[in-house]
Amino acid sequence: MRNISYILILISTVLLYNCESEEILNPDAVHIEHTVVQAEIKPEKLFPSVRFTKTLPLGVPYDLKQAELKNVTAYILKNEVQVIPLHYTSDGLYKPLYDFYVEEGEIYELIAERDGIYIYGKTIVPFKPNVVSTSYISSGYYFDADVKSKLNEVYGALWIISGNPSVRANDYYSITSPTTSENTNIVVRTSSIPETYRSPANPDKKYIQVVAFDVSFRKYFYSRTSGQQVSDPFIQGGGAVEWNVQGDKVIGMFIGITAGEIIEVN
Repeated sequence: MRNISYILILISTVLLYNCESEEILNPDAVHIEHTVVQAEIKPEKLFPSVRFTKTLPLGVPYDLKQAELKNVTAYILKNEVQVIPLHYTSDGLYKPLYDFYVEEGEIYELIAERDGIYIYGKTIVPFKPNVVSTSYISSGYYFDADVKSKLNEVYGALWIISGNPSVRANDYYSITSPTTSENTNIVVRTSSIPETYRSPANPDKKYIQVVAFDVSFRKYFYSRTSGQQVSDPFIQGGGAVEWNVQGDKVIGMFIGITAGEIIEVN
């Protein structure tokens, strides 16, 4: 009888351990769902949709139909006075009830609620970058540009190589620091161009494009890799990425972006 009791205790312990181990290893057990907000607001274009989704557990194939949110109440506050409701359309996209164009310098606030979770974001639409001069730094094989700064803006730059098809940098090398005064001369650079295009004999033309961002983009840019613990934080959450939206377990970017002219670099 004593042996049977011992065996039953041993089996119960093993089963309990296995259940606990399975819970630790099961992605669903450790997954913390986040609400995801995505919107890029650009001047001289119609106000875009705001996408609301939720993160999915690690190892679960991403499916927009599973991630989209259909029960968000949301509206936009334009320039602190005009209230514009948003309504669900499809694929997690919420659009204004009527179309309107975005202008440089405008302020947009997002106010939303989902299942008792309140969401807030604010951004300023930057002005088109005022590029004073450009140059090719042969020692590092990159382009840079002198830009006249504006308040509440930061800048990045991309290289572009002509051809059929043309190619461009897939990311920014750096994002400038914000300035405390208007019309300060700041320098922004691209990443190094690929070795294929470095030869002076290469016939393809070379260009630079400076892009202006709402100042909050800088913190996101420098935190997205150092703090990121998963391959795509917009899909799976995680990491110490600094987003510019607020709310309990809310992540994402509600951001103003303005692309400058594409300028040939000699």
